[in-house]
Amino acid sequence: MTIRWSLSRASAAPEGDDWLGPEERAAQAGLTLPKRRAEWRLGRYTAKSLVADLIGARRLEEIQVIAAKDGAPEAFVGSERLRMSLSISHRDGVAACAAAWDARVGCDLEVVEPRTPRFVSDFFTEREREVAYEVDDSLRDRYVALVWSAKESALKVLRAGLRRDTRSAEVEIEELAAPGADWSPLTVAVSPEGERFEGSWFQDGDVVMTIVCDVPALRVAGHDEKR
Repeated sequence: MTIRWSLSRASAAPEGDDWLGPEERAAQAGLTLPKRRAEWRLGRYTAKSLVADLIGARRLEEIQVIAAKDGAPEAFVGSERLRMSLSISHRDGVAACAAAWDARVGCDLEVVEPRTPRFVSDFFTEREREVAYEVDDSLRDRYVALVWSAKESALKVLRAGLRRDTRSAEVEIEELAAPGADWSPLTVAVSPEGERFEGSWFQDGDVVMTIVCDVPALRVAGHDEKR
């Protein structure tokens, strides 16, 4: 299974609204906070650009990415919903999107930064907490950011998001000390479903990205970064 993905920096989002469809413009009109509005626009631009590349659309306005009732993004061309799984994330002026045709996919961006012991205690499983306290000090912030990001990605696969207890997803990272510039594997076990999702991660500066999928043999490809 190949997951396609794209990453955009804040300066990439077009000015004006010509590239948005009518339902997207209506959704944007409901966003009154400038920061939230800018993040939403960057996320939509990233997702629409990726979908356009995958289906060969010439104009972004041909595509609309609309939130379903559960909040998950869905791609439409006209009134037809594409049978594609999409996931969008944004953090600190960066937006990412992952897409797959025949699987459920989730992606997330997080900043590698110090987090409190209370954060780990409240949101991590017992095993994750043990690892967080055992890892080398130089890797602890990366570990915590990766676990949190992978949990969010997995919960997006389930179309549940943070409405669900994050401790229902347990993350295993195969090589925490990997350089980070290339994709490295991870897995997420979710309960009570008893499913095990494959995932990958990489680090760019102080931001980590995770992608999680519900089918085996995950391969991440198709990087397209827009600045």
